[in-house]
Amino acid sequence: MLLGGATRAATTGADVAGLNHLIEHGRWSDARERIARELAQPGLGYRERERLLFQRERMARIRLDFNKRRDEVFREAAALLPGLAPAQFDRWEREGGVQHLVMDGVTGYFGRAAGNLFRLHPEARAQLAARGPAPPPVPEARLANVRTILQAQDDAGSPLRCPKRFQVTYTLTVKPGAVPAGETIRAWLPFPHTGGRQTGVRRVSSDPPAWVPSPEGAALSAIYLEKPSQTPAPTRFQVVFEYSTSGFHHPTDPDRISTAALPAAARAHLGERPPHIVFDEPLRALSRAIVGSETHPHRVARRLFSWVHQHIPWAAAREYSTLDSLTRHALEHRQGDCGIQTMLFMSLCRLNGIPARWESGWTTGPDRNMHDWCAIHLAPHGWVPADVSYGLMPGADDRERWFYLGGLDSYRLVVNTDFEQPLYPAKIHWRSEIVDFQRGEAEWRGGNLYFDQWTWDFQVEQIDPQP
Repeated sequence: MLLGGATRAATTGADVAGLNHLIEHGRWSDARERIARELAQPGLGYRERERLLFQRERMARIRLDFNKRRDEVFREAAALLPGLAPAQFDRWEREGGVQHLVMDGVTGYFGRAAGNLFRLHPEARAQLAARGPAPPPVPEARLANVRTILQAQDDAGSPLRCPKRFQVTYTLTVKPGAVPAGETIRAWLPFPHTGGRQTGVRRVSSDPPAWVPSPEGAALSAIYLEKPSQTPAPTRFQVVFEYSTSGFHHPTDPDRISTAALPAAARAHLGERPPHIVFDEPLRALSRAIVGSETHPHRVARRLFSWVHQHIPWAAAREYSTLDSLTRHALEHRQGDCGIQTMLFMSLCRLNGIPARWESGWTTGPDRNMHDWCAIHLAPHGWVPADVSYGLMPGADDRERWFYLGGLDSYRLVVNTDFEQPLYPAKIHWRSEIVDFQRGEAEWRGGNLYFDQWTWDFQVEQIDPQP
């Protein structure tokens, strides 16, 4: 465990890479035995000990993700595709369409395997699509917002357009019995990052009233609260805040873009950053296949953006703390959620000399959800957003089609401007999420409170006049 920071899978001493291999290949008893042997070594350092102990924790978290039986997944898939025959489901599973993991000879199925089946398996996806009208490729409200931003860009010339103001009520509720009555629970809840596209941040209220904000300028923005456990009742933490945000679009001039004079702040977002950004041979080979001999930063970025969007389909993913590397997961499985897609895109950009930094938080429009995206630096234009998960927009207009490479809609709540960032005050025990921060974190003196021990609720209201 890195106090106040993230638990990384990599280590110089303990054989964590070997443990990862055993765990991912279902040899959990062998992994536990190796952990016990490593822990018994004389002179084992504190950090190496904590990294080994986290592998035990990781197995427990994986089991929670792969928590369903095969018959449960089949019933859920059949509810989505009525008339699904068991033989057909069997074949789709043999072809790799039904996510599962063997753990000491017992097969557990991913909790969201049924939905992912119809996202990832071509035949399953086609059969489901044939059952009814396809949903619009882009929600109507988002498409309208994008077009308004582009029109405002034409009219006024400013990259920041279509401001909106939101009020968010965020609640983290620790379940009864998770912490003994009277014990102090420490909680960190998401809070708007100030700067750039977000202004006018204001805390309306919090429960409890006493709070500690993240330091000004911190890349991870949170509000810290604590109160005694209310067991046998649930223990609720809540923050209500307001903030204003603007959509963004910066038209880029390829003829002006250069890498000759990158500012220091941009150069800091080049290079490797293990374990998630590593320039290994699989990444280099993929880059060569996508980029070829192209060297112009803007055209390289377009090639990378288009490839990831088209070849790494979105699918619900395991908890990030159970993965040793988001980029490696994308390369090996050719799928991933928004954070996995984004990390692969960032890795490819950095490998090709294009600075890339993480952004994440929530979307606040009709399709509200946790979301990850990034920004890339194209001199002299500076940092421009890149949402590879939203990807290429439908339509023939080139600006609209490529909007999310250089633009962002007005329905965002930015909480993080980097990944694997520390909490303030520092967390004593392991983080539940070691890459991102969106749902919050909680602990007590007895240990971390993982996601199965509390619930979250995100309510958002647009409080300025509707467009």
